[in-house]
Amino acid sequence: MRYKRYTLDELKQSANRKRFTYISFFAGGGGSSAGYKLAGGDCRFVNEFQQVAVNTYLANWPDTPHICGDIKNVTGQQIMEMTGLKVGELDILDGSPPCPPFSMSGTKQKGWNKEKTAYGMKQKNIEDLTWEMIRITGEMKPKVVICENVKGLTMDYAKQHLDRMCEDFEKEGYTTTYKVLNGIHFGVPQKRQRVFIVSVRNDVMDDIGMPWMTINSIFPEGADEQPTIENAIGDLRLDNENSHEAVELCESMKKGAKYKWLKRLPKNPDKVVSVGDDVVGPWYDKVIAHRKKWGKSIPEKKHSFYQSRRVPWNQASHTLSEQGLMTSLAVHLHPEEDRVYTTKEAARIMTLPEDYINTGTLNEQLARIGLMVAPMMMKYLAESIYEKVLKPYKEKGLG
Repeated sequence: MRYKRYTLDELKQSANRKRFTYISFFAGGGGSSAGYKLAGGDCRFVNEFQQVAVNTYLANWPDTPHICGDIKNVTGQQIMEMTGLKVGELDILDGSPPCPPFSMSGTKQKGWNKEKTAYGMKQKNIEDLTWEMIRITGEMKPKVVICENVKGLTMDYAKQHLDRMCEDFEKEGYTTTYKVLNGIHFGVPQKRQRVFIVSVRNDVMDDIGMPWMTINSIFPEGADEQPTIENAIGDLRLDNENSHEAVELCESMKKGAKYKWLKRLPKNPDKVVSVGDDVVGPWYDKVIAHRKKWGKSIPEKKHSFYQSRRVPWNQASHTLSEQGLMTSLAVHLHPEEDRVYTTKEAARIMTLPEDYINTGTLNEQLARIGLMVAPMMMKYLAESIYEKVLKPYKEKGLG
């Protein structure tokens, strides 16, 4: 699929179609919400733990009913009182629980049951937040539940967590399926593989005549055409505001421990080039103190995830990540400049609106983008679920 640009106003026009209702947990800066709105979704409520992320969300969609706080303290009854929804009325309950325990960039089993810090806020056992979302599902009984997470959730030790999710949704009266989708097949200029877990209420499936064995058909078909970095950010070479931030990032990068190695990488290469494992080792030891200072997690061994990579203009980016966009780690390098992507460039590569408003410090803004659900991925999934589940249900006069 081709790369498409759009504005917040166009997003608003699309959302005004109000084809379906949704609420979103772990909403962050609104990546999944942007996707739902593109598909014609009407947002009724969002919940997010971090105030800095809520500030960004409300800067873009200021009238959204919300609770900033721990999902453990949120109930379905609260949400229904705030929104006027009744049990069973909500179309889609969305959520992307924090992914560190499942991430392929770290250790899976060893990352469980640990206290994590983000912007000075700590939580323990963040993998358990999934069950809070399932709890609220049982209280509100939405027609469909959509969860997004890293591909690592389908592998090794983490697969047990995924299996339990499916079992617990089944206990609440839902049939669950999941599939790993790659952003490059859905208009996202990233090789971004994410697992999407979709649960459909059993009575809804019965009413539209969808046998349980065909539930996998609700996922969209991707396209072979793959957007590139050039498609997304090529024109920003002439953007003055972007250039100002680029200069700031270049200066910041020069202070980093990696700079003396990454500056040797060729500019606009013919293929992906990276700072190798022989450099990651010595550099890794130097960066530990920096990450401890800012309360960031420290992997227990050196990992090639932290290699700095330069991708050619005519290819899709590797998966943007919270840590990889930080100037200290410098994983995602600009095709021809010795720096990470600017906030504008990262937002484009994540398929956010052209005039998307980000708030906070530069590193907070970059990290927030790296954590997001790519809007275009969610758009195509939501459209498919609307056409194959929600629309047939509504056409029968059932809700």
